[in-house]
Amino acid sequence: MARKQNEPDACKARGFKKGRSGNPKGRPPIIREVQELAREYTDEAIEQLVSIGRDEKINGSARVQAWNSVLDRGWGRPKQSVDVKVDHNASGLANAIAAAQERMRVQALEQQAPIIEGEIISPTKE
Repeated sequence: MARKQNEPDACKARGFKKGRSGNPKGRPPIIREVQELAREYTDEAIEQLVSIGRDEKINGSARVQAWNSVLDRGWGRPKQSVDVKVDHNASGLANAIAAAQERMRVQALEQQAPIIEGEIISPTKE
C-alpha cells in the first residue's frame, strides 16, 4: 500500500536529514564571478536607466520600466500582496497531529513503572 503524501513518515522521507544542507557546496563559483562582473557596471547601468527614463523620444512603457528599475534598486521592490484560499478542512494535518499524539501516549505508557493493582486491608489483631 502506498503512503499518502501528508502522513508523517512520508513527510520525513522527503526532507533533509538533520544537520545536512540541501546545498553543501554553496553557490557555484561561476555565479559569484558573474555577479562581481555585473556589479562593476552598476553606476553605468543606473545612468543609462535614468537617461532612458528622461528621453521623451522613447516609448512610454520603456521609460516607465526604466524608472521602476531605478526605484527598485534604490528603495527595494514593493511588497507583493497575495490572495490565499485557506482550506479549513485540514484533515491531513489533523491526522498527522493525532498520529503524533498517539505515538507520544504510547511512549509515555512504555516509560511508566508497572502498576500493581490490589486492595488495602486493615491489619487484624490476633
